[in-house]
Amino acid sequence: MCLVPGLVVGVIVGVVLVAVGLPVYVAALAFVAVAAAVLVALWQRAPGAVLRAVGARPSREADRPRLHNLVDGLCATMGLPRPGIAVVDSPVPNAMAVGRDPATATLVVTTALDQALTLVELEGVLAHELVHVKRHDTVLATVAVSVLAPCSLVLGLPWATERVHSAIGRGREFDADQRAASVVRYPLGIGSALESMLEGHDRPAPWPPGSGRAAALTRWLWVDPIVGVPADQSTEGNLDDTRVRAAALSLD
Repeated sequence: MCLVPGLVVGVIVGVVLVAVGLPVYVAALAFVAVAAAVLVALWQRAPGAVLRAVGARPSREADRPRLHNLVDGLCATMGLPRPGIAVVDSPVPNAMAVGRDPATATLVVTTALDQALTLVELEGVLAHELVHVKRHDTVLATVAVSVLAPCSLVLGLPWATERVHSAIGRGREFDADQRAASVVRYPLGIGSALESMLEGHDRPAPWPPGSGRAAALTRWLWVDPIVGVPADQSTEGNLDDTRVRAAALSLD
């Protein structure tokens, strides 16, 4: 995914150099150099770009001891290195994870998440996000947002948002719920958390957080992706819809 934009930019640069009269071998070298530079830049900077887009800032353990303690315990249970923890100012309880690999992952939570959920519910949400980290889901999700943000300028945000959802895999959130329920002490917590989030949908708030295009494209990275989506919108075939997932967990 990082390679394609690099190739496109490299081809443009190569064609321009040939058009102005430079030798083909110079254009070829420029093509390789530019393509490699764009690839590396996207790969290395994608997580930071997503964190900046949603306005995430580092969380101090002294400010949110319950949150940090739960993450420590879950990481020990799941055999994961402790991720960075960042917080986003928002009245919407939600969470997501970004990063190139488990060693560099960052768990992002909104300020409302720790306040709105019980201990058991919060543990379920955090386990859900750590499942994404353990399965390396964060790699593709983070890069997809960074790569498709420029495309949205031409093709529009709705198109780009759906492409992000397709790229990271439809049903990803549903599957993470099921896996999270198998690692927490109280499996009913994740379903209860989703129900609590759904109850808050009648109190509209700007979502996703941040004002840029990259922020808007993070919708399907959050544990509750349908905040702000009309309640009567069809959920047929969408396993990642919070309503569908909550109903499925209630049957387990």
